[in-house]
Amino acid sequence: MSRPRLQLDVEDFLAKHWQREHLFIPAGFQNFEVPADADELAGLAIEEEVDGRIVSADEGHWHQERGPFTAESYERGGSWSLLVQSVDQYWDETAELLRAVEFLPTWRLDDIMMSYATDGGSAGPHYDNYDVFIIQGEGQRLWQIGGACNASSSLMENTDLRLLSDFEPHHEYLMSCGDVLYVPPGIAHYGTSVGESTSFSIGFRAPRHSDLLARWADNRLNALEDDALFRDPARKISKRSGEITSEDLERARIQLLQLLDQSDPKWFGEAITDVATTHSDVRDTKSVRDCERGWITRIPGSRLAWHASGDELMVFAHGCSHDAPLCLQPLIEALCRNEEVVLEEARYLHDAAPGLLSWLCEEGVILCYE
Repeated sequence: MSRPRLQLDVEDFLAKHWQREHLFIPAGFQNFEVPADADELAGLAIEEEVDGRIVSADEGHWHQERGPFTAESYERGGSWSLLVQSVDQYWDETAELLRAVEFLPTWRLDDIMMSYATDGGSAGPHYDNYDVFIIQGEGQRLWQIGGACNASSSLMENTDLRLLSDFEPHHEYLMSCGDVLYVPPGIAHYGTSVGESTSFSIGFRAPRHSDLLARWADNRLNALEDDALFRDPARKISKRSGEITSEDLERARIQLLQLLDQSDPKWFGEAITDVATTHSDVRDTKSVRDCERGWITRIPGSRLAWHASGDELMVFAHGCSHDAPLCLQPLIEALCRNEEVVLEEARYLHDAAPGLLSWLCEEGVILCYE
């Protein structure tokens, strides 16, 4: 499979569409080679560790079944759709699609979901809290785009699916193989298969503000000394017993804002790489310590990011951090790009390289194979 290239003016897209409005890209992938078919998807969804679901509708009532499935699970009539998360962790050919969006940071990537649908099959009218590029595989699918939604939008009752009860289409696109549709967070969309079809959705994760705030607070609390106390020099005479004055509140606010004025990037890097579900690679792998030679690469689905400041490098993986010399930045960049790195060369980049590699191995980020 040749490297997929997305036909897109990246600067224009980022300026006008990213996190703003949807964009339909006809023939976004020219001569698109579909990396997996419906039979392969059905076989994958039988596996115990795979996150798959079947969505169907019966007289307007939507149902969802969770995998793992059996061959008999697919022997059903009517309109239905099979959706499987994280297929990029199982098929290298599908993971290649991620290279088409390298203009966005890898720490923003979530996974690739693949779906198969019978004629009329759908996942229902809904909105997501993340950005998504939908790539049409085999067959055709009709996509309708609605308006902006939020937590107060009305949802259907009597279903465990978060489906919109009042969906009003504003735009409509009949997508064929290689067409691409970008949908930003909070925008309603509804895809319906025209005949049998498959599609691939590249999703992007974004941390909740509450999670960022919690991580920042934990980071700052761990850095504070026990004797760091509220201070109130130049206090005025208290005229009413027990009163908290406006001056007291302002003084406390200023002191807390001073704590906010910190440039330590650790809290953000740890937050955005936290909570990762990884797939165990099927190749003959070993611990970096056990390998004398061979190659290292990033485990599919693992979370890895870095930040450079001065001559120091801070590496983040699965909610943890590790300090390293700046000269190891090219190594981390290569691993973030999912490149294979010669182990022996990586070890001798710097005296700190073996320690960094061992840490990445312990965190479940890299694997070594001969």
